[in-house]
Amino acid sequence: MNIAGLPNFANLDLSGEAAFAAERMEARGREPSSARMFDALVAPLLPDAPGARILEVGAGTGTLSRRIHRARPEAKVFASDKSEGMLEVARALADAQQARVEICRWDVVDEAAFPFGDAPFDLIVSSVMVPYLSDAEVEDLVTRLARRLVPGGTLAFIEQDLLTDSVNLPSFDLLRRVFARDGRALKRTLALGLRPLLRAAGLQLLPRASFLWTDDHFGPYVRNVLTTAADDALKAGRITAEERQQWWRTLEALAEEGDFYYGLVYHRVAGTRPR
Repeated sequence: MNIAGLPNFANLDLSGEAAFAAERMEARGREPSSARMFDALVAPLLPDAPGARILEVGAGTGTLSRRIHRARPEAKVFASDKSEGMLEVARALADAQQARVEICRWDVVDEAAFPFGDAPFDLIVSSVMVPYLSDAEVEDLVTRLARRLVPGGTLAFIEQDLLTDSVNLPSFDLLRRVFARDGRALKRTLALGLRPLLRAAGLQLLPRASFLWTDDHFGPYVRNVLTTAADDALKAGRITAEERQQWWRTLEALAEEGDFYYGLVYHRVAGTRPR
C-alpha cells in the first residue's frame, strides 16, 4: 500500500529502488533533528537491564537500531526488514560502525517466518513502517507483536503525522497545490490511529509523545522530499512546469538567505504489556 506524499518503499527489491531508498533513509538519519528525536521519543523507553532484548521492525538501513546499540551497548539488538537490498546496506553500516545488531529479513505479514525465535522482547519499536501496510495488516501486526513482549515490555511506533508537514514558502497557493493534503488517501491506523489497536491488543497505553522534526538548511533528505512532491504535483496537473521551476528557485533562495524551513510532527504511540 502507498500513500500520496510518501515514496513507494513497499516493494523496493521488485522496483530496484532499494539503493535510492537506503540513501534517503540515511540522509534523514544524519540530520541533527533525527538525533534529537531519538533522545525525545526512543531513548526514554530503552530498558536498562543488561542483556535486554530490543527489536526494530521495518528497520530499513538500521539507522535506529545502530542508535539503540550506541545508547545501550549491553543490550541485545535485533533488526528486521522486508527488503534484502536495504538489509545489505544495514549489515554493511553495522559492521563499519561496529554496532552489534542481529539483522534478518522478515516480511511482517508472514508470522511463520519470524527469524528471531520465541524468546520475548523488552522493547519492540518501529519507525514509519505503518504507511506501507493496509489497515488490516497493521491491526494483525500490532496483536502479534504485543504477544512477543515480556511482562512490562513496551511496543512503540514512531510515526509521521502526515497532515502537519509545512514549508516556509511565500506563495501559499503554490504550496497548497504542491502538498495537496486534501487528496492524500490516509488510513485510520496512521500515527495516533494506532492507539486503539494497542489498547485492543491488551497493552496499557503510555502518554502520547510528539516531536517536531525540522530542517533549516535544505538538506539532502528534505531536498528529495520536496522535489518528489513538486514532481508528483506536476504529473497530476496541479502545477505547471514553470511553477515547478518557481518552487525550486524559491526554496533555493530561502536557503541562501537563511530563511528556509521544513517541519513535520512525529508521534510516539506506545503501550506496555501488563506484568
